[in-house]
Amino acid sequence: MKYIFMINRFSLKERLEKFIKGIDTVAKKMKLDYKIEINSETTSTEDILERYKDANNIIYAVGGDGILNRVVNSMYGTKNKIACIPAGTGNDFNRSINDYFVEGDNIVDLIKCNDKYFVNVACFGVDADIANDNSIVHNKFIPRALQYKVGVAKHILLFKPYTFIMKWGKESLTTDLSLVTVCNGGYYGGGFHVNLDGMYNDGLIDAYIINATNRRQLLNYLISLLKGKHNDCKYVKHVRTDKFTIITKNEIVGNLDGEELSAKKFEMSVIPKAVTFYHNKKLLDQINKELGK
Repeated sequence: MKYIFMINRFSLKERLEKFIKGIDTVAKKMKLDYKIEINSETTSTEDILERYKDANNIIYAVGGDGILNRVVNSMYGTKNKIACIPAGTGNDFNRSINDYFVEGDNIVDLIKCNDKYFVNVACFGVDADIANDNSIVHNKFIPRALQYKVGVAKHILLFKPYTFIMKWGKESLTTDLSLVTVCNGGYYGGGFHVNLDGMYNDGLIDAYIINATNRRQLLNYLISLLKGKHNDCKYVKHVRTDKFTIITKNEIVGNLDGEELSAKKFEMSVIPKAVTFYHNKKLLDQINKELGK
């Protein structure tokens, strides 16, 4: 089985050569059968991964949640295993790995949203506005650890409620609100533990409907989220289901594990035990050591 390190040059930027050298050094030291792949302006991640769809390898997503999302969407339905080396802005999926994954193979659910898939968290409304704000996410003057918090401050000032129609099971709800977070994993926004009890292989979606309709209410929710007390917040409705649909009057832009998706209707459903994630703590520790982390 070959190790394919799929590097996202756009999230690593000036750190690219350091990561290439670190991975190369550790892979040789551990005597792995490996190859380093790097996307570019002319060769996308999807173009590169197309070559491995009929193989049986371990595909490492090297970067943030966005590159992991593209690896998941490219490798679902193949015999390849997926792994990740966190090097992006959020790295939220990796936080969940540390909580839940065992060494070796881990069988994980996916959530299908329209014609895309995500493994961690999708957000809609104000959260998506923050996650999709390139003026903050790609701002080299804002430290990575502060980017989500800066985005929160900006979009509280720009706040406007969204009108969503939501359907799950036999229930339906139409309301003005701040945001909806749909979870398979536990963390988002650069370390916010939104889904405290969520598991990657329980066959269920955890949807958090935030019925905050003004800045004060939204701020109260965010403070409770920071404290890990949001399940007790009066503005929060927590739904567990295998299918969840969001409908809006006008097209909006959602965010699926760091990737944008525009639509008026988002139909989400769980695909149980859809992919195999590979966890090799020794390899990650060695690479982090080589990188000086």
